[in-house]
Amino acid sequence: MTEPGRTRKPAAVRRAEIMEAADAEFALKGLSGAGIEAIAARVGISHPRIVQMFGSKRDLFLQVVHAAYDRIEATFESAEPSLSALGDAYRQLLQSRPTVGLVLLQAYAAAGDVVVQKSVRRRQLDLQQTIIRLTDADSKQVRSFFATGLVLTVSTVLDLPGRRADAEWCAWIIGHTDPPADEP
Repeated sequence: MTEPGRTRKPAAVRRAEIMEAADAEFALKGLSGAGIEAIAARVGISHPRIVQMFGSKRDLFLQVVHAAYDRIEATFESAEPSLSALGDAYRQLLQSRPTVGLVLLQAYAAAGDVVVQKSVRRRQLDLQQTIIRLTDADSKQVRSFFATGLVLTVSTVLDLPGRRADAEWCAWIIGHTDPPADEP
């Protein structure tokens, strides 16, 4: 039953509102710091309604993380199939949708939870395969691309002065790292 003065929204609309609120809340506070009550308050619904729709807080967090990975994959799929173009597209995504970088960093921080770790690992490996499929990059190029992407993510979310995340600087950092012993 709908409370007086409130209109009932279709489930898909309500779900999208909850995901948007959860995206903002988890980006700011992470899995351990965010509360379903705060997410519910952002949307103007009850805590039990979110649990009914999404299950646990961890389940909702993982759906937000998956949505961030989905945005990244869609961005890569729509870009020119070169590492440089994918990097530019990712930078533009981070700038236009700041919660993407924050959610990724929160996902890495929550990797102490085995379920989160397993889920994020799967998405990360899948994203690496997407890069290979789109660009035919070798393993060293993919590793460098992801290292540069992490520097870009951190630089963007911290809004570092001078945006030290430019390609030249990232390439310089990567050039000072040794490949793992099992690869030439």
